[in-house]
Parts: sequence; structure tokens; C-alpha cells
Amino acid sequence: MELRPTTVGDLPALHALFLASIAGVYLPHRFEPPAPPLEVFANQQRHIIDSGGRSLVATDGDSPTAFASAWSRGDDWFLASLFVAPEAQRGGIGQALLDAVWGDRHAHARRRTITDAIQPVSNALYARRGLVPATPVLSFSGIPRAGAAPLAGSWHAAESPRETAPLDAAAYGFDRAVDHAYWARLARPTIWARDDIAVAYSYAFPRGHIGPVAGLDADAAAGALEGELARATGPVVVRIPGSSRSLVDVALHRGLRLSPTPGLLLLSADAEPPTSLALSGFTLY
Repeated sequence: MELRPTTVGDLPALHALFLASIAGVYLPHRFEPPAPPLEVFANQQRHIIDSGGRSLVATDGDSPTAFASAWSRGDDWFLASLFVAPEAQRGGIGQALLDAVWGDRHAHARRRTITDAIQPVSNALYARRGLVPATPVLSFSGIPRAGAAPLAGSWHAAESPRETAPLDAAAYGFDRAVDHAYWARLARPTIWARDDIAVAYSYAFPRGHIGPVAGLDADAAAGALEGELARATGPVVVRIPGSSRSLVDVALHRGLRLSPTPGLLLLSADAEPPTSLALSGFTLY
């Protein structure tokens, strides 16, 4: 078994590997597995590589059998992917990949990842590394029904990552300037302002995915989510940590359906659960 850096040419094979691996988790429970299109999967993995993250493939001969990717922003580290082909599981490949993308254990003060709640083996592996479940990640979907008015004040398209820096600091705890450039290429960005002061931002993707949504505080983030749902013209999907209670309340008030397969946000001891955030997704948080 060989570990090597991921190349762009690997991404179609890794997409197929991901689909097979996640189906092996969901289908035994009779749940429909996630099935992102190749374009979505490849865009996320390519951004991790392009923004300086670690992405590795385990190969047996010419065939990829597992892969892992992680990104960091300053002192914060996030495990974005770790998937092993069903026929290669229980062989220690996942542990080897986690070791490889983890890096120096003292390099990052705070570490995070998101898993599916129905993956007890993976969750135990991460818990032994100090990443323990801190809050559920709730997936909501559906056509929003009429509800409260959007956030009071004006709104305008985001003009610069600098404008989002204080919002990132409040919602995430670290800078996401490089990710804003990526999200803005694929989605409609909005800065939500109150009295001409930027208090939240949101991204709305063409297929109905909303997120990230982040605010200076829980009320601002909830107002931004209200605004996005008010503008929606079809089905939406939004993923919200349970710790962001105000945003959960908005999703429920708007009549969105709750998925029966929540995720789990796993945190190291020094990382805090977010309270004013709807996620970009499981890969890019």
C-alpha cells in the first residue's frame, strides 16, 4: 500500500470511491446515501489542494483504495474527508491516512471534523484522537413557507473578503478569506447590514444549497437565514449545528423537514461549538 499526494486526475476515481464508501454506511440502515455530483465533489477537493491543504490517496497498484484530505486556517485544522473502499476497510488504511494528514500534533490549537452519526467505528477512531462529538449537525430541506420578514436594514453583494473578517471571527473563530473567494465563484454572496454595519453574510448555491451563513451574533445569523429563505424560489437545503439554536428555530419556523440522519460536529478540547453559523457543508465546514 502506497500513500501519495492527490492529483486532479484522481478526482473521478475518488468520487466513485466516496459514493461506494458512504453507501456502505447508509444502505444497511435503509437510508438514502448522499450522492453529490462529480462536479461538486471535485470542486471541493480541488479547493483543498489549491488552498494549501493536505490531500492523500492510498493506492494498491494503480487503483485508489482510500483517500483523506484536511485543511487549516492559522491555528485551526479541519479533517474534510477520510474514506476507505468497502473491500479495503479494517486493514489499518484509515488510521495511516489520518496520521498522514494530521501532521505535527502540536501544530494546531483547535481541531474539528464532521461525521455521520451512524458511523460508530469512525467516531471512535476520532474520539481516540481527542475529537469528540460536541453538537449534532442537522440537515433541513424543503420549500420554505411564508414566515417572518428578513433582517432589518439593507443588503448588498459581498465586495471583499475584508468585509467578512469580523463575521468569520465571530462565527468560526478563524479567518476564511481564501474560502470566500472560492464560494463567491460558485454561489450568490450577500452581506446583510443593519444601520450600514455588516452583521452577517450568506451564500446561496444554484441547486438550492444555502450556506455558509454567519453572523456577528446568533440573532444576526438567524436574520440572514430568514432573508435567504424569503428569497428562495424552490427547494433548499441548509445544514445547521444544533448549538446554533436561533438558526434551527428559523428552519423549523419556515417548515423545513429534518433529515433522519444527522451529522456530528467533533471538536478538540479547545474548540467551541458555533452559535451563529449554518455550515458550508461537511467537507469545507
